[in-house]
Amino acid sequence: MSKKSRIEIPADIAAKVLFLSDRTCCVCRSSNKPVQIHHIDENPANNDINNLSVLCLDCHNDTMIKGGFGRKLNAEQVILYRDDWLSIIKKRRADTDLEDIQNQAMSRNSNFIEYVTSVSETYRENEEYELLAGLYDSIGNYELRDKYIEIALTQDPSDQRICYLRGIQDRAELIPKEVVERETIRYTQNNDYSQRARFYLKLGMDIEAAKDYVRSVLESLEESNPFSAAFYLKELVEENLIEKLFEEALRKSTMENDLWWQIRALQELEWESELNDLLHKNSKFIEESGDSYLQMLLAGVRGDKRKQMELRKKIAKETRVVVAGEEDEE
Repeated sequence: MSKKSRIEIPADIAAKVLFLSDRTCCVCRSSNKPVQIHHIDENPANNDINNLSVLCLDCHNDTMIKGGFGRKLNAEQVILYRDDWLSIIKKRRADTDLEDIQNQAMSRNSNFIEYVTSVSETYRENEEYELLAGLYDSIGNYELRDKYIEIALTQDPSDQRICYLRGIQDRAELIPKEVVERETIRYTQNNDYSQRARFYLKLGMDIEAAKDYVRSVLESLEESNPFSAAFYLKELVEENLIEKLFEEALRKSTMENDLWWQIRALQELEWESELNDLLHKNSKFIEESGDSYLQMLLAGVRGDKRKQMELRKKIAKETRVVVAGEEDEE
């Protein structure tokens, strides 16, 4: 078998993988150990983010061990460890986590448990499988949610229901292509930008979703409806679209090899370690660029406080206030 060619992981993807894993091995989860990005399927050309995981050197070596009944750490195990670790990190970073709150309520409040049991029994008797799926999704029981989604999908559901059910599963790829086309046409013909934005979100079309949210906000303001405008702006933020747009900006600037906008995107994303790596990697270019701001950032990363302060002063001396139009008067 010929050896597969290695393709360097794009910087934006590598940065996101390391950030999501908190630069920590997803298997042993020991902090402060050197890590690397591992290709789960062992194809070094497959840089799809779902094929990448962060491992320390020791755990990476375990993926290479053969003998006995198989590898000490195989691909399926790595995926399980990774997904579990990413879930933990996500919860740590969240200010509030609805699922945790609901699970705590279930464990501490017998009335809540009685309520869920009673409602689920009613839905089962009435064969309201879509409602059952939604109920179990709300309390974080994804196994039962998925069970009743599959049952609901056998009952000749409408296009909207198919999209809703696959949406709460976060499995938009399972929505038939013809359903996606019909729903897109329906929303477009009705000029229903807010609903189309939510639909695009389910499909992972973040840029298109952001465009439609902005359209909804502008339309609401033009119609003197500030509540709707505020509501859709709030929803745009809650769906993390601002972060996703910065991630897209990072992807675009990486493809274009535009260092300045890579740095700005990482700053806005607050991916500090990834920003530091980028500055170190491009240190020679920055030193020769003559760009005082980039040089100041590099000095800070290197811990050179004296040079950092000198560059701050230089930037301050060079800073001028320019009023629009004045630059054309000379």
